[in-house]
Amino acid sequence: MPGHFVNALRTAFAERGDHAALVHQGQSYSYNDLELRARNFAARLQRLGVGKGDRVALYTADKLAFLFAHLGVLCAGAVSLPLNPRFTREEMRFFLSDSGASVVVAAADSCQVIEELRSAAPELHAVISDAEIRDMPRGDFREPALSAEDPCLILYSSGTTGWPKGVVHDNANVASSLEALRAAWEFTAEDVVVNVLPLFHTHGLSFATHLSLLAGACVILEDSFHPQETLDVIGRGTVFMAVPTIYYRFMEEPKFRAAVKSWSHVRLFTCGSAPIRAEVLPELQSILGRPVINRYGMTEAHVITSLPLDGPWPNGSVGLPLSGIEVRIVQEDDQPAPAEIVGSVHLRGPNLFKEYWGKPEATHAAFRDGWFDTGDLGYLDGQGFLTLVGRKSDLIITNGFNVYPQVVERVLNECPGVLESAVVGIADKQRGERVAAAIVRSDPTLGESRLRDHWNERLVGYQQPRTVVFVDQLPRNALGKVARQQLRDEILKLLQNSGGEE
Repeated sequence: MPGHFVNALRTAFAERGDHAALVHQGQSYSYNDLELRARNFAARLQRLGVGKGDRVALYTADKLAFLFAHLGVLCAGAVSLPLNPRFTREEMRFFLSDSGASVVVAAADSCQVIEELRSAAPELHAVISDAEIRDMPRGDFREPALSAEDPCLILYSSGTTGWPKGVVHDNANVASSLEALRAAWEFTAEDVVVNVLPLFHTHGLSFATHLSLLAGACVILEDSFHPQETLDVIGRGTVFMAVPTIYYRFMEEPKFRAAVKSWSHVRLFTCGSAPIRAEVLPELQSILGRPVINRYGMTEAHVITSLPLDGPWPNGSVGLPLSGIEVRIVQEDDQPAPAEIVGSVHLRGPNLFKEYWGKPEATHAAFRDGWFDTGDLGYLDGQGFLTLVGRKSDLIITNGFNVYPQVVERVLNECPGVLESAVVGIADKQRGERVAAAIVRSDPTLGESRLRDHWNERLVGYQQPRTVVFVDQLPRNALGKVARQQLRDEILKLLQNSGGEE
């Protein structure tokens, strides 16, 4: 019988009772506290007519109100729809129209904007200010009967090519994903997770929060990442989950090495969204005194692979498939790729999403042969460890040759004077595309000639950048991933302004 996410939450609330579940701004909340607040908000939703399958959008930067509301949505048997609080009016018009949300929880200063979008969202019948959530009065809550196949969560994909798709997760696949991750990372009720990540994304919501609650652990919920303040908080936990940019920022902090000495209770550092740069990882792990457990996940599948806690930890690898998950590498002719050969990363398993919201054709295409094509490119080594080399959409084809951005970036980042880099393809009349590199310098005297001297012996001709621009910083999304389309536009603009190639 498949697992059941909401039922597992109910069990955790009942079993852990007065134990601490959450700490926010110095205030501790027990499992009983969370359950009471969740039930109170669920009762409010039920009075509004919200039931199984109805979508409730969460559009607030107030993490505590967000979490109380999110748990209430789940208790009511409805579908939680986390949204980035920085979405613009037009983006919200799309999300409300596409999802058919019946209720929106919004920041007080955003409620009027949502009200003005009602004409584009005919199914929307209530807007609740997040200011009401923290002290929601008691209500007459009725426990709904839920099945493992009932949807509980919609997360919109990043939408790098056009508008994003709503990724629907049900109780069974969320439970399967989190149970596999709990086993891989050996989570117990003794763990304390320091969570500085946004809750509108699966990393901060599912891996750092859902996983902790299902294990009966405690979450120290920080409103945001702040280099100095976060350094002081990590020592209070046993687990710290981050994206590469957080670790990079730590390494720029003069107090980092001293702070680590007080982190004696931290047993696990993880990294997601992208691998830590190969030239940075050894120094970082030396400072931490323990490995950083890289993992691979995505909106459609939660966590797919992870480095094992006890090793080995191949540099650059995202690890082995979690229990119940199969990963294969497929070449362009749809044949399995041999070890060490790059191809499309496909997977199947009980962790996969239920459907794309309102898009049956896209759902059918995603599972047409029983495997899900992740859109990522990578290879497996002889021991089954997966290494990613980029997204298919980021692949650069120049003169008929495939160039993987991460391969070029790894070489560029090893050049003295380079803080970080990102590589994209831009149109070229002769080559089809050419490799363009954006460089953030740690040494302001670094020039293109020194870069070329560095890469000439390390990259074959077609991999070498034909265009180089120096920038103050790389554009990134909310989770620290490089926004490559935005970067491509910025490079083209810089070239136009400088009279360079178009």
